[in-house]
Amino acid sequence: MSLAAYANTARFDVKKNQIQNPHVVILGAGTSIAACPHGDANGLMLPSLQDVQEATGLTELFYEIEEKEGSLGEGFEAKYSRLHQLGNYKNEIGKINDAVRSYFAQLQLPDHVTPYDQMILGLREKDFIFTFNWDSFLLQALQRCSGVAEMPSIHFLHGCVGVAFCASCKVKSNAGLPCPKCGGDMTPSQLLYPVMEKDYDSDPVIQDEWNALRHALDDAYFITVYGYSAPVTDVAARKILIDTFSSNRFREMAEVEIIDIRDRDEIEKSWSDFYFSHHYGIFESFDNSQIFRHFRRSCDAFAMASLQCNPVPENTPTGISAITELREFAKPLYQEEKDNAQFWKDHENPFSS
Repeated sequence: MSLAAYANTARFDVKKNQIQNPHVVILGAGTSIAACPHGDANGLMLPSLQDVQEATGLTELFYEIEEKEGSLGEGFEAKYSRLHQLGNYKNEIGKINDAVRSYFAQLQLPDHVTPYDQMILGLREKDFIFTFNWDSFLLQALQRCSGVAEMPSIHFLHGCVGVAFCASCKVKSNAGLPCPKCGGDMTPSQLLYPVMEKDYDSDPVIQDEWNALRHALDDAYFITVYGYSAPVTDVAARKILIDTFSSNRFREMAEVEIIDIRDRDEIEKSWSDFYFSHHYGIFESFDNSQIFRHFRRSCDAFAMASLQCNPVPENTPTGISAITELREFAKPLYQEEKDNAQFWKDHENPFSS
């Protein structure tokens, strides 16, 4: 596909130097661990999925069961799945669900700026953030960064302790609040699924979250994967990610960046079916990401460099650690967006005064 044809397909407006296709961000447990390397605001540690049983105090429970049944497998997900397969541990499964929900509900973002805040303010309303994480860090960042600019759409692919759903109205809201449509009670989102039996289309509300991911990946121009390893055990998730992005009609020109501290060869192997050819980058820190380097201009900057051969200067929130300062950093960028939108509205409308 020629650059000209691609620009037209990808909705790149050469005159405005803007691209309307979304930047799509996919988050895993590594994001929360990176945001709180020394623990959350109260010193609670952020576990990886493999270490959930230690953080939540479930090690002894699993040990007692394995004394009877033998090994349940390696890692938390494998053990939880095996309990479902055994079929006679309903009470224990209930205790595990309660312990996981209780622990992750306690977690609070530190007072200083984290990658969650930088993503919330560094993306635009056309963009998307999808998280596999149970903690409510994304919601907390959204709350403390609100009122500054239009923000990206956020979605919870594995549920979240801070989110509840109304199945009849197919809406999500903050946990503990009534449904904003019907006023009825909201149902807490399901957090745990047996790893080999994950069916993201069986729950109508979770299905909506995954349908949003399918829609976003089908139209994405830039994708950031942060702290998510796409484990081979999660067959359903891998299939949706790979199949959907593979059908993206301008995938050959789109870019994927992966932020992960694992060995580079391991990362490339994990994601080789996802990205196209050499159109990817691998970084250890969020500070190297397109979002950080081109705050609120990630897709536009990449289009200028790749389609126009005219790279633009970076604009980073380097050194900003206070939330108030990050909010102030984002304000003039959003004002520029509004001014540009009004300018083109006035000049493209032949009946404007």
